[in-house]
Amino acid sequence: AARLLMLLFLLWGGAASAQLGGKSVVVTERTRAELLAHAPEGLEPGKPVWVGLQLTHQPHWHTYWRNPGDSGQATSLRWTLLAGMTAGDVRWPVPTRLPIGQLANYGYDGTVLLPVAVHIGPAWKAGAPVTLRLQAQWLVCRKECIPQQGQFSLTLPTGQAQTASRPAFEAALARVPVEALPGAKPPSAHARVDATAH
Repeated sequence: AARLLMLLFLLWGGAASAQLGGKSVVVTERTRAELLAHAPEGLEPGKPVWVGLQLTHQPHWHTYWRNPGDSGQATSLRWTLLAGMTAGDVRWPVPTRLPIGQLANYGYDGTVLLPVAVHIGPAWKAGAPVTLRLQAQWLVCRKECIPQQGQFSLTLPTGQAQTASRPAFEAALARVPVEALPGAKPPSAHARVDATAH
């Protein structure tokens, strides 16, 4: 299955490739993909900045989690950022179990946002508007699977907060397992044996 998926990625040059060209939105017959950003304190060193790819699936179609299960391929994000800016790993929201026959897969249907934290270092200097660029690949499946891809760009001013996408990022981050967040402590459990219990 993995070899077949890789072959499809290498050979595929269909509809989604016609959508490339540096837009913030790429629409295919099966998904709508949009590059979003959330910078509640603007673009400044040390301030929180989030970016992410939001995928909206047509009914009965889905994409995959970082561990897709018995088959499938996780969505891949490759960022091009300005010097002084670095992107972290995807904060994967908890997936849905996607049974297909005897297989157990994990992924997303409906709408999902894959958030990524961007770190702005102290040497970064604000100035002209900043353009974020993303090259993404995702595998969208129903019974059949179709590789899709897009090149996205989003230009943000440096002197003001970007909060229009706040609800989407808050909802996505609320679905991220606690242990996947930086600085999170592993959950603890306590048990006691009560000798008087019957």
